[in-house]
Amino acid sequence: KQMDSFGIKPDNYTLTILMNCLCRLSHLHFGFSILGKMFKLGLQPTTVTFNTLINGLCIGDQLLQAVILSDQMVETGCKPDVFTYNTILNGLCKIGKTDVALKLLQKMKDRGLEPNVVTYNAIIDSLCKDKLITDAFNLFDCVTYSSLIQGVCNLEQWKEVTRLWNEMMAMNIIPNVVTFSILVDALCKEGLVSDAEGVVDTTIQRGLIPNTVTYNTLIGGLYLVGRDVAAKELFKEMSASGQPVDVMTYLTMLDGLCNHGNLDEALELFQVMKDNGLIPNIVCYNIIIDCMCKSERIEDAREMFSSLPVKRLHYTVFTYNIMINGMCKEGLLNEAYGFSILGKMFKLGLQTDSVTFNTLINGLYIGGQHLQAVRLSHQMVERGCKPDVFTYNTIVNGLCKIGKTDVAINLLRKMEGRGVEPDKVTYNAIIDSLCKHKLITDAFNLFSQMKNKGILPNCFTYSSLIQGVNIEQWKEATRLWNEMLAMNVTPDLVTFTILVDALCKQGLVSDAGGFVDMMIQLGEQPNIITYSTLMDAYCLRGKMDEANKVFDLMSSKGILPDVRSYNILINGYCKCRRVDEAMRLSDEMTQRGLIPDTVTYTTLIGGLYLAGRDVAAKELFKEMSYITMLNGLCNHGNLDEALELFQAMKDNGLIPNIVCCNIIIDCMCKSGRIEDAREMFFSLPAKRLHSTFTYNIMINGMCKEGLLNEAYGLFRKMEDHGCLPDSCSYNTIIKGFFRNNDASIAMQLVKEMVKKGFSTEASIAVMILNLFC
Repeated sequence: KQMDSFGIKPDNYTLTILMNCLCRLSHLHFGFSILGKMFKLGLQPTTVTFNTLINGLCIGDQLLQAVILSDQMVETGCKPDVFTYNTILNGLCKIGKTDVALKLLQKMKDRGLEPNVVTYNAIIDSLCKDKLITDAFNLFDCVTYSSLIQGVCNLEQWKEVTRLWNEMMAMNIIPNVVTFSILVDALCKEGLVSDAEGVVDTTIQRGLIPNTVTYNTLIGGLYLVGRDVAAKELFKEMSASGQPVDVMTYLTMLDGLCNHGNLDEALELFQVMKDNGLIPNIVCYNIIIDCMCKSERIEDAREMFSSLPVKRLHYTVFTYNIMINGMCKEGLLNEAYGFSILGKMFKLGLQTDSVTFNTLINGLYIGGQHLQAVRLSHQMVERGCKPDVFTYNTIVNGLCKIGKTDVAINLLRKMEGRGVEPDKVTYNAIIDSLCKHKLITDAFNLFSQMKNKGILPNCFTYSSLIQGVNIEQWKEATRLWNEMLAMNVTPDLVTFTILVDALCKQGLVSDAGGFVDMMIQLGEQPNIITYSTLMDAYCLRGKMDEANKVFDLMSSKGILPDVRSYNILINGYCKCRRVDEAMRLSDEMTQRGLIPDTVTYTTLIGGLYLAGRDVAAKELFKEMSYITMLNGLCNHGNLDEALELFQAMKDNGLIPNIVCCNIIIDCMCKSGRIEDAREMFFSLPAKRLHSTFTYNIMINGMCKEGLLNEAYGLFRKMEDHGCLPDSCSYNTIIKGFFRNNDASIAMQLVKEMVKKGFSTEASIAVMILNLFC
């Protein structure tokens, strides 16, 4: 009353203290009137508030009302805790209602609460008083084994866990839900999900039904080991069996779906959760917002982020960190940094952590705002947030990228003085920068310091050093390679490619070829850069047959040649004065849908002049100019200007080739002018200008316009015109049918393409999984 007279409004904590005093003085009705006042003031009672009243009811022997109140507290959004149940259980045991206490114990476990020693002591004591000694011993044994299993799980002694579990089974000690939930949780965390499934199957056979917590744990474990389909099936099984699905179940499912990039599916489940009357908590929203940011749906993320206050959900530092990271990655740095999200955090009094600052500092460096990044690191310290190794690594990496390696080295020394130990990432960034600036001696000195500190070099460290010395000090590069293998550091694609490049530049092309063979034997597949480097070396030495073998090997490994690969071969043929073969490769490029670039044309023009074919060289120069212009205009969506140029090309007596036509048809499709695209496409056969790539453009355009039947008809006519469907043709038409919800034709086409040796894209694999889940 004095507080009211002074205009001080009591809060939840104050009223709960008053309620506790009244209950202890046996004024229970006054205690309930305080609860009514809390609701009137708009205050949300907590679990402690309800526990106070339940304790008062139990003291007054009003146990039925205590049980009813424990159910009512759930309806208000408060979850009963172990203290709630212990209070009621103790009251029931005191009046000899042990059977009711045991039922309540089961209910407690079903709700995912782990009974403690107080719980079991009360029930074991009551069983003994009721002369139910066998039941008391059984419960005692179960509790003992549960405690042992929990302890051994914490120590990660899995063999001992299995022994205890088997011993428990052999002695016919029936485990309770808590016991096997502990075991399932521990096994899942270790990735031993199959063993966890075995435990669940065994307990079901013994008549024990898994509870919500067990299901949640197992679903999370299945997602952890990448068994998405099994996780979804278990979720369906859980719902069908009548097992309560709670917020934690949905949270586990949402986390699993989002971690595997299935945002749309996660959003559908999120809606189902709300439709079923469950209120998502801030963690659920954090998961969805994070997935939206990672899926580059930043506008959707912003919309959901802004809606949180309306839903009476409080932002956490983690929520803000997600949004800041998402905006930085999308290049919306000013919005994330400039008095927007960061400013809101400061206004709300939220304590920004190192993750907040690290994310922003990294974003500033990526955006080239180096000075602002340094200023923010100082502001971080001013706000009492200590920079960690990630902060320093971000700054060191940023400094190295702008050539400030000396400043980065000074910062490395300061780190040690400030109690932050540099790690592998710190040293690697500086060593790599020193190597790129040809400061090899300094790089090796730092490399020695790194090893002396007990920080083991990794593949990146050795690759940087090998690249730094690869030409000038070839013996040193060989020594590093041997040291790397001796240290059991497995070379990766980058290391091999660096070595292949170095050997080629040394003229040791046969040795370079040997390294490529070694890569394949070690299970490291060369990429297009590796193959192109080797091809270039053979071409420079006029060994065109060897270069072609590498080109064919690359294609056989499923690596499609790009413009650079063709340019290397074209250049080799032109230098050998085999210009007709160079021109044949140019035509092959265009048939595959690759647009020749300036290098292609200048090489061919030079080759034609070298062969004394001046007129052909001049014609090719004109064609090059037109194609370059058409491609530029269409890439910027200027279709009408491109069409004017296309007409001018014909007016000047130049016959457009397949490259020109593909550029125009593609731009028409992208501009939604499908009729114009169709008209140009069907005018091509008379000119023998069709290619598989042309068909793919047209099929894709028709699919996007919803013209599935026409697209399918065109797909089936490809072979009649001498154009075999490729992987892209199949993937395009299959996606079209899936998006049109025509799964039967899509699946037929999938079987057909697999028979022909083509692979489905990842997006189609997801569509197929969704079909069966």
